[in-house]
Amino acid sequence: MQKIVNQSQMQELAITIAHKAKNGDVFGLKGTLGAGKSFFASTFINYLVDKKMIVPSPTFNLLYSYQTPQYLIHHFDLYRLKNTSDLENIGFFDCLDNGICLIEWPEIAEEFLLKSSVKSYTEIKIEMKSETERKILIKKCY
Repeated sequence: MQKIVNQSQMQELAITIAHKAKNGDVFGLKGTLGAGKSFFASTFINYLVDKKMIVPSPTFNLLYSYQTPQYLIHHFDLYRLKNTSDLENIGFFDCLDNGICLIEWPEIAEEFLLKSSVKSYTEIKIEMKSETERKILIKKCY
């Protein structure tokens, strides 16, 4: 699926995807700096948690987890990882089997995602078209 969206449409899309998400789903959020990956993740998470909150980008912490009434949401930012061995150090593989994962900059982990026991992996690519518009490409990998 491909769409050109503004900010409110991106929020609607994130909510629609969050509404359909199930335990074990993994979403890879791709795009350049400032494209809207963290905005998408924040909207997704706030739709599913009981109490709205500020959802910071996990750029420096690499992972934040959020409890929803049904499951955990793990929000990763893998931008700073240099080696695939670092994935084990941050508990990446344990999180794949325990909740929903939103992964910003998933490229370093994709070879493992494609070989793992992940039930569902969806790639969401966000491209900047202008200051106010984004092109969203959604690809269900499996």
